[in-house]
Amino acid sequence: MFTAIRNQFVFVTSKFNHFYFIPLFGLICWYIWCFTLIGMYVGEGSKVYPQFDENASPLPLQRIGVILCPGFFLTFVVIHSIVFCCSIYLEFYHRKIGKLIKFIKPDLQKRLGLASIVVGIMAQIFFIAQSVCGYVFVTQGKRMLNHYAELLATFAILVMISLALNFTNYYIMGQYYRKYVNGERWNKFTISFIVKIIWLVVTIMLAAICCGFYVRGRKDIADVFEWAFHLWYGFLMAFWTYDLYPLTELKSLKRGAEKVPKRRFSFWNKEKVDIVTHVTNADSNLTPSTSQSMRDFDSPGFNYTNYNPSSPV
Repeated sequence: MFTAIRNQFVFVTSKFNHFYFIPLFGLICWYIWCFTLIGMYVGEGSKVYPQFDENASPLPLQRIGVILCPGFFLTFVVIHSIVFCCSIYLEFYHRKIGKLIKFIKPDLQKRLGLASIVVGIMAQIFFIAQSVCGYVFVTQGKRMLNHYAELLATFAILVMISLALNFTNYYIMGQYYRKYVNGERWNKFTISFIVKIIWLVVTIMLAAICCGFYVRGRKDIADVFEWAFHLWYGFLMAFWTYDLYPLTELKSLKRGAEKVPKRRFSFWNKEKVDIVTHVTNADSNLTPSTSQSMRDFDSPGFNYTNYNPSSPV
């Protein structure tokens, strides 16, 4: 039993790319960061810190981090920024080389992907800058100034732009997949796009409500929405884990397994019997070469734009 499990594990890990572990690692780190800061704040008695201009409870998560444990806070900020940039780049790179399904409109989608990467890197630079800025204020015993909020707002705006560009590629691929590949309306790309757009709209709403209460002087309510914003934001890493997960390769493996003879013991003669299952398409007009080409639709590197059923295989 253990040998079979080990062999299956070695086979799967050698066949597929496993870069989806990077956003999965980021997802785990993000929620460790959030819940650790919340636990530290509650453990300290949910105090206010008037010396840092924090007179309302609860405190924003970022202020909790720079006040109570700046080293831990900055470490996880840097980890998140690296994971964010790596995840958004890996998805672009693997589509470019064909490890994942290639871009349908290469020129347009590559431009969108590159713009998303550049803007995303800029956003993470601002994220690290505002975190370091908050740390400096705390170590010098100063109050947070306006440019701290400006850095944070710039980070939020750039992240939203970067993600909107990234999500647009999924809309393009979902529409092409539905029209020209298999007619499947609710394919992986369309579902991913819709879920991400809903997530993005909710994220923008949480940020806007938080800023609105903050401007009106209701920092206690604003900080509650700031907590909700951070907890909701972490789902982005779950989406990227799903995007990089080798779903297409697993489907190809499942189809390939249908052609492999299965062996079982007969109860009566105690001998191994080979059982092969053949699946035939009834009333199919496909030639053998076309049928073979159609099976390649699910290969991870198949370029749908170059598909020609009449070409020899």
